Parts: sequence; structure tokens; C-alpha cells
Amino acid sequence: MMQRLNLDLIKSQMPVWPGMLVLFIAIVGTLFSYWQYSVVNERNTAMESELAQVDVARQKSHAANRSATFSSTELEVEGRRAREVASLLLLPWRDLFSALESASQNNVALLAIEPDYKKHQVRITAEAKDFDILIRYLKLLGDTPQLKFVRLLRYEVREDDPQHPLRFTIEASWRLKS
Repeated sequence: MMQRLNLDLIKSQMPVWPGMLVLFIAIVGTLFSYWQYSVVNERNTAMESELAQVDVARQKSHAANRSATFSSTELEVEGRRAREVASLLLLPWRDLFSALESASQNNVALLAIEPDYKKHQVRITAEAKDFDILIRYLKLLGDTPQLKFVRLLRYEVREDDPQHPLRFTIEASWRLKS
């Protein structure tokens, strides 16, 4: 007779505790790694926030230093711009508008008022129904105490408009109050 063969390769007598110990160590190691990762991540976030604040402060400081260190040409340009704005604000606007209002007519439509503060002149573009109204408007502007040297620069009949108005440009000088 044949002898019985035992093919059981896994012995049931093997203890379970070494496998459980390895599993426990692996779980503890994983938890410790996760805890370290979260601590490092919090530190990283705090450092990035501080870095952003330092960068904002540096940019503000750089902008303040840059604005405080204008070159002489930049200062000259800014000074010229400031003088131009001040000159525009100091123009006798009230005198100009009162002169235009005193010479106003129903038959004249103002289209543009262009002051030249350096020359103390104003250029007025308007439209009138006919040449007689244009001449009367020129005379009225010349009679105002605020304007002098009122002259007609150009005029044209608007053919593209069905009423064919007369578009004209006048130039005048301000009389500055002393």
C-alpha cells in the first residue's frame, strides 16, 4: 500500500503575533508620517503667508523710494505739467463765458470752445443760418469788454446739411484784468 503524502505547505501551528506586530508597526509608522506631513504643511503655509506680507511691504517701500527719488528731468516734466494745470485753472473762465453769453443769439449754435492758455486766446467754432448773422455775432463778441482782437479765421457752407448752415471759426484774445 501506498503511504499517505502530506502536502500541507502552510503549517497551522505557526504563531499569528509576528504578522500582527508588523501590521501594528506599519499602521503606527503611517500615522506618524501623516502627523509629520501635516505639521510641515502648516509651517509651509505660515511661511508662505509671511513671505507674501514681506513682499507687499517691500513693494510699498520700493514704490515710496522710487517716488522719492525722481530724476531732475522727471521733476522738470512734472513741474511743467503742474504749471500747465495751474495755468488752465487760473484762466478767466467766468469772463469768457459771460462774454459768450452776452453775445449769444438764437441763430448761432456754439460747437466748440478751445482755449490757448499760453497765448491767452480762445478759438470758437459755431454755426449760423447766414452770413449776416455771422457778422452780427462777430461784432457782438468784439463789443464785449472781456475779448479783444476778435477775427474770423474761416467759414464754410455745409452742403451736406439740408439747411446749409454756415460753419465758422473765430479767434479772440482775452483782456486780462490787472
